[in-house]
Amino acid sequence: MESAKSTGKATKILLIVIVVIAMALAGLTYYFYNQVQNIKKNPNIVSQAEVEHIVSRVGQLIDLPKEETPTLYTVQDKEKLKDQLFFANAQNGDKILVYIKAKKAIVYRPKDNKLINVGPITIDPKSLPQVALIDAGGDLNAMTKKIADKFPDTVSVSATAIAKNRNSIKQVTVVDVTGQSGELAKQIAAEVGGAVGPLPAGELAPEGANILVYVK
Repeated sequence: MESAKSTGKATKILLIVIVVIAMALAGLTYYFYNQVQNIKKNPNIVSQAEVEHIVSRVGQLIDLPKEETPTLYTVQDKEKLKDQLFFANAQNGDKILVYIKAKKAIVYRPKDNKLINVGPITIDPKSLPQVALIDAGGDLNAMTKKIADKFPDTVSVSATAIAKNRNSIKQVTVVDVTGQSGELAKQIAAEVGGAVGPLPAGELAPEGANILVYVK
């Protein structure tokens, strides 16, 4: 009899825990993406080799999107995240995988090889990497459409300025302004038939831009 009561109590506790977890995950859809942006202000950007290593380990624990490489961040100061529900159990050293196209995020603890949290994300266009198109004598409208079509839910595109020295720019040039979007800059350059390069001499990057595309 006592054993039956204990079993029933354990079952109730388990059901309560499952319900609480389900409710927490459901709430993530509305605000999680903006929370991720808080840790992106000073992220520890990791190497491509580490991205592949972490993805390989996490992929043994959960099915991951196959057509997308995630952006990977490292939690450096858990105290800054303690008031955010999704990161409540995060510890320094945890890895955060963000799949923008798949609208999915994962918190993973390498030292224990376990998932801490998994949830959906809603994309806020204002939070996406900002790609500014600069007129260097090319077709801005066609380039805007091409990048937007090739990178949906990945970047926010705007045509913002005219190059000061357009004659010195000989081809479509993609510039990683912040130094933190190198892989994305390469992907854009490959799609538009351009080359990744430094900011052309005499040019200034528009405020808030992560990547510049000089359209030739």
